[in-house]
Amino acid sequence: MLELLATKHDDWVRIAFSMTGNVDDAQDLVQDMYLRLDRLGKTKEQISYKDTVNRYFVWTVLFNMFKVSKRTKVYKKLETCELIGNEELEDSEYDINENDSFERIISKINQIESTWTTYQRQIFNLYFIRGLSGNKIAKEGLVPKSEVYGYIKEFKSILKEELGEDVTDYFNGDYDKI
Repeated sequence: MLELLATKHDDWVRIAFSMTGNVDDAQDLVQDMYLRLDRLGKTKEQISYKDTVNRYFVWTVLFNMFKVSKRTKVYKKLETCELIGNEELEDSEYDINENDSFERIISKINQIESTWTTYQRQIFNLYFIRGLSGNKIAKEGLVPKSEVYGYIKEFKSILKEELGEDVTDYFNGDYDKI
């Protein structure tokens, strides 16, 4: 199982870096992910799809571990601060508004996806979540490329229309607008 995960090690570090903003922290997060998955006894079948790693599964594990690590840092800061009078706590790295906004965007994606057929959801997951190319989806699914690419174009259009403003607000730090 770890050998399969290690084949995409650089991808996991890039994903973790997008969360942490620091190469060393990203590498530590990925190493912790390996240890956690090994400790939990995850099998190759649980983390893969047709002999490739399920990118969404790994992203979810990394994201959850990242959230927990941020919360832990905040709690440690709170434990060491003296709450006397009107003294304010230092700003922490963890921003609950950012986290809530991100969760709302994911929830909206899930709501949109729930209105699609099972076939559409499978194409969406293979392309956007697992990172397969449209050509590979068409080849393995024995469907015309034009159909796959038509759905991908439709998904992008729907997501842009429904979430474009929210995503822009998220990246601009305007969490209260989401």
